[in-house]
Amino acid sequence: MEPPAPQAAARTVAVVGLSGRALRYVEVVHDAAGPRLRRMGLAEFDLDAERAFYGDGDPGALEAISEALVEGLGQTAAETLVVAAHPTTTTTFFTPLPVGLSVEVRDAQLRQETALLADLAPTQTVRALASQVRVEASGPFSDAGTGERDWFHVVHVDEPVHVRLALLADALGVPGYTVADTTRAVASVAGARGVALIVGAYGRHTEVAVVRDGAFLFGTHGPSTAPPDTAYFALAALQQARVPADEVDHVLAYGDDATDARLALVADFLARPVAPLAPFAHFRRQPDASAAEAASFGPVVGAAL
Repeated sequence: MEPPAPQAAARTVAVVGLSGRALRYVEVVHDAAGPRLRRMGLAEFDLDAERAFYGDGDPGALEAISEALVEGLGQTAAETLVVAAHPTTTTTFFTPLPVGLSVEVRDAQLRQETALLADLAPTQTVRALASQVRVEASGPFSDAGTGERDWFHVVHVDEPVHVRLALLADALGVPGYTVADTTRAVASVAGARGVALIVGAYGRHTEVAVVRDGAFLFGTHGPSTAPPDTAYFALAALQQARVPADEVDHVLAYGDDATDARLALVADFLARPVAPLAPFAHFRRQPDASAAEAASFGPVVGAAL
């Protein structure tokens, strides 16, 4: 009789996300039985913590964020702190590259595009986080020509933000950190079947993800919160992802302003009801939270998965 195959060691992931005055965090353990929620929480501040962290770097706000994070996730066993960042706080874009480029040529091209879009000086460091999205016969978002193209999703944050991220990781005693785009993160909790349109409705912006069979196709965002503009961003995302509106199977929503009034036109245009995102569906045990509260954790839970 052969001995049983060794099981992979459990892996812990700690994720934090800032949205306006709110900080949400989760700690998820991955083992052979699937993901297990160990801790989750919400801290609310008297100031705009998101703007302070990604913008002016107010020392008082940074200290408050660090203290709240240590209180919530102190003594974590995670090796990396994952920070789920909204696309309004980063430079994020999609770009097609010819299939078969060497890693060196590909990375140089991505750094060059990032520097251009982030308006970086030639002497500035360019740290671009790039993930392959898919391979297509031709590019749907530009006149990229024909032939196979690798589509990459790129995320960049400014160097002062990297310094603050490193300080958060140090406060938790975690060796490193990484940044996860929220639109890509929520794709991980959209479900594995059919086409899902996921709308993040916040008090200052709208963000949208298009997902097919659990795979992230495209994400976008816009500065308006008006219901007509929310619907426009959603339909534009479908068009850019080359997904006809009548192929959408599910319309899901999350965010601090994901109200019926905000999302009514999205439902009308797609002839589909809008349901709250259910990010904890993958877990063995569900947290005691309302559907709207659970949906608000979509970006951090998705980044943990």
